[in-house]
Amino acid sequence: MPFWLRKLRQALSENFRILKRSNEKEAMRQFEKRLGYKPNIDNPVTYNEKLTRFKLEADKPIFRQLADKLAVRKFVEKRIGKEHLVPLVGHEERLTREFFNSLPESFVIKANHGSAMNHIVLDKKDINFIALRRETDKWLSRNYFVSSREAQYRSIPPCIIVETLLTDSLGKVPSDYRVHCFHAKSEEKHTIIQVDSDSLGNHTRDYFDQNWNQLDIQGKYPNSYTERLPLKPKELEGLIRTAWKLAKGFSYVRVDLYLISGHIYFGEMTFTPVSGFMPLTPSTIDKQWGDWFDLDHQLSLSTLDDL
Repeated sequence: MPFWLRKLRQALSENFRILKRSNEKEAMRQFEKRLGYKPNIDNPVTYNEKLTRFKLEADKPIFRQLADKLAVRKFVEKRIGKEHLVPLVGHEERLTREFFNSLPESFVIKANHGSAMNHIVLDKKDINFIALRRETDKWLSRNYFVSSREAQYRSIPPCIIVETLLTDSLGKVPSDYRVHCFHAKSEEKHTIIQVDSDSLGNHTRDYFDQNWNQLDIQGKYPNSYTERLPLKPKELEGLIRTAWKLAKGFSYVRVDLYLISGHIYFGEMTFTPVSGFMPLTPSTIDKQWGDWFDLDHQLSLSTLDDL
């Protein structure tokens, strides 16, 4: 199918979905289906309720820029330094044969305008160009906003990004340190570290406080067995310090970081994890995190000058 026709069909389908249900109704429908309770959007209390309310109003320059996986690099370079960026191989409006031929033997290719649109290439010789272009064309044809109405993604011009593939000492994709940074109305700061391990195999997810005490929290994926529990990284203080440098000025953001041979690399900044549909057990965690999330402040931000 020609690329222009794919984009047209996708646009028509997405416009129909938007006309079928308002953003608020669709967000609330998905919320109740996934989490099992009807959200209070007008007076949100829990973490997921506040994320859902926020995402419906997040179509602002500050959140568009930081949700854009290409544009966010300027912000990161300014705040923590270029050395913390994963090396950029290149970016294009569409994957072409010429661009593909210029790529290294291993890399990560992704779309800039949403989530879960990426492909890890371990060896380019094993990749069929036509199949990869078909996959990336699907990404580019999609307005990620429509799926669950995360408004910060609505107007991001889509493109393809290629970055260096980072691997650990065993040649595996490194663990992801996802640092939840809460700056409460009381001015207290709360740090929760979510560690996702073996994301391409037996995916596990564990939560720790800033002192690496494991927290009794169950998320989407199972916790690690005791013998496979992630070890406290020597660079823990550096990870937390780096995350908070990026989080300065926000009442909540999840900062994703990688550790390779002791060096910290930036992954992404996420303002609406799991689109506000994050399962958390026990349910009291949803309320606790909601208490820490100063939604009024987050909604008051419009541009980077407001930080």
